[in-house]
Amino acid sequence: MNEVPLPPGQDGKALGRRLAAELSRAVVRAEKRTGRTLDRRELAGRLNVSASSLYAYLNGTTLPGAGVLDAPLTELGVTGPEAGRLATLRDEVDAARRLRPATTHGLSAVPRQLPLTHSVFVGREAELARLDVLLSTAGGPAADRAVVAVVEGTAGVGKTALALHWAYRARARFPDGQLYVDLRGFGDDTIMNPGEALHGFLQALGVAPGAVPADPAAASGLLRTVLTGRRVLLVLDNARSTGQVRPLLPAASGSVAVVTSRNRLDGLIVREGALRIALDVLPRYAARALLERQTGAERLALEPREADELVDLCARLPLALSVAAARTATAPAGSASALVRELRYSRKPLDLFGTQDADVDLRTVFHGSYALLPPPAARLFRLLGCHPGPEIDVMACAGLIGAADPPTALLDTLTAAYLVRRHSPGRYTLHDLLRLYAAELLDDGPPEERREGTERLLRHYLDTARLADHHLEPWRPAAGGAPGPAASYRPIDGRAAATGWFEAELPSLQALVERAAATPGLEPYAWRLADACAVHLRRSGRRVQRAAVHALARDAAGRAGDPAARATAARRLADALSRLNRTKEALGLLHETLRACRDLGDEEGVREVRLSLVRVYGSCGDPRRALPHARLALAMAERTEDPLALADGLTSVAQQWERLGEHTVALAHARRALTLYTRLGHLDGRAGILINMGRAEQGLGRPAAAIGHYEVSLDLDRVLGDRYREAHALEHLGDAHAALGRSEQARALWEKALALFDGLHHPDAGQVRGKLRAPAADYSPVPASSQHSP
Repeated sequence: MNEVPLPPGQDGKALGRRLAAELSRAVVRAEKRTGRTLDRRELAGRLNVSASSLYAYLNGTTLPGAGVLDAPLTELGVTGPEAGRLATLRDEVDAARRLRPATTHGLSAVPRQLPLTHSVFVGREAELARLDVLLSTAGGPAADRAVVAVVEGTAGVGKTALALHWAYRARARFPDGQLYVDLRGFGDDTIMNPGEALHGFLQALGVAPGAVPADPAAASGLLRTVLTGRRVLLVLDNARSTGQVRPLLPAASGSVAVVTSRNRLDGLIVREGALRIALDVLPRYAARALLERQTGAERLALEPREADELVDLCARLPLALSVAAARTATAPAGSASALVRELRYSRKPLDLFGTQDADVDLRTVFHGSYALLPPPAARLFRLLGCHPGPEIDVMACAGLIGAADPPTALLDTLTAAYLVRRHSPGRYTLHDLLRLYAAELLDDGPPEERREGTERLLRHYLDTARLADHHLEPWRPAAGGAPGPAASYRPIDGRAAATGWFEAELPSLQALVERAAATPGLEPYAWRLADACAVHLRRSGRRVQRAAVHALARDAAGRAGDPAARATAARRLADALSRLNRTKEALGLLHETLRACRDLGDEEGVREVRLSLVRVYGSCGDPRRALPHARLALAMAERTEDPLALADGLTSVAQQWERLGEHTVALAHARRALTLYTRLGHLDGRAGILINMGRAEQGLGRPAAAIGHYEVSLDLDRVLGDRYREAHALEHLGDAHAALGRSEQARALWEKALALFDGLHHPDAGQVRGKLRAPAADYSPVPASSQHSP
């Protein structure tokens, strides 16, 4: 290694003479202050050093140790800033004497330690811009200290790639060198202690090996001293903790340190004021660009869909994308498709991201973070492999581990290790490859851990979904009374909170229904969860999801051999299919279910199926076939004297009479139903029957009376969050205004209705568009076949 010349002002002999002069002046000032000559031998005795040592300190032939200097300064009355200045000068003398002198041929060795990095780098524009701010901060006129940045993120997310890419881009701004060290904070290799890193840095900066202090604190101080007056970039890669990094940080202005870690290094943020840059997986455009640049854009252009799916299967994680690119680049044409098929159907997809090099083997890289977790946090991470949804809330985590309170401390540990990410307050997510790794850990452990964790999770979601569903329809009696909160639950105290919970959890609920339906012994959770979600799915207009959930429930009940549950699920599925205009399938299911309910002796089930038949026949414009079923349902309700069943039966009959043009008869039944719904506090029933009454009033030529009914229904629909019926209320309200010659008001209402129908991707949008296109004189009322009931 070439020797390094001392920076200006760092000549060891000159600095030593300056320190000796400063100490001598301190002695003179002390003599003036006391009015007498100090006896050097007496002073040496008080300092517990030999007289010869004291003379050597004062004439500059011997440098006092860092701890030794404090005693004479105290005896001489040197305190405060002056004492600090002399201590700093002593450190500079020490550093200068340790540095090797410049070579006679004038060459110097400026450290250039940045390792080779991948030539392909994409995205991260915002992060690079934030790092660029360090350059102006470090070199600005107001800079009084070194600048530190911490690049954090999960394993394989590209922290080192970002740090090195920026370091190469910025290296010209650091003429005195660039230092790099892999601190080995994760993985099977022994973690590097700060002393080892300090030894390497000090040698690179010109300190002779024998002159490096053995004490890490002294070596750290020497590093700070040597860096004073220099502009050096330090990249401290793969750090495990703040304690591992802090001794390696520069102090004086001009230098910059960039630290990378899989852990959250809060200490550097709080004490050193470091800039935190937390990396997430790549945006989709950047992930696709990374694949293209490593595989070849022309090659991927031949299979664009497979390339997009490969991006998703790699979870947009840069390491996974690079491994996938390496596999496809060396395989025959069409390999992206082959890799996608393997990943999609493999029992252990992480095997396909395995390599012989441990530092790029995905499973090994993940293990490096997982292995450092304390056991309770490790257990929670494993159990997250039970959760099939895209994100999980803090209370579901409590349910998952069987805790009554939110496991906030455990989640903080996982987020600090970047194994999960806090998506929003109280909600957490982990990318798909980490979820696969967690699931593998479960598979490799005792089988009861997965089974019990899954059941606890299902129980939590079922208890909370039932509670939320009760708030959506508090008037509907629940078996065994209103559901109470689960052992761990998110507080749900009203309709708005219930709707918000369903909106947030719907992807997880649908995935859990699918999971329960496919797991022997857990099938009852599938149909019970589907029942609890039914009202929200209907009101929010999610027609496809509604049908999918109830189809899973029906199949699960069939496999479990529960005919009553299968009949209920089949009826709910038929209702959902009718909303998708799959009338033939819906009718086939309902007639099959009607026979099943009769065989079971389930009178209530028979009544519910008849009401569903009314809805299906009504939706396809056949009120004559719907009316007999409506009458039979009403008759059954009259025998039971159940007020809710009676109200539903009256509504069903009223709707069919109205569609058949018997508006007066329809109104008589509707008024009775409205009275019962009002008495029960049944907002849903009131909203539905009011639309029916409005249509009957319009049929009788009384559009002004119809407007009153529609407006009340509209208010109720908005309270309930029933977007589908809100759209119909707006449409009918527009019809009534059009009948009164108020074309502008009518058009405004139809436009609002159209926006809702379009948002729901509902075919009824077509009839509203027709009204908006037609001249006012050509307006015709809504067809009698329209169906607005559940």
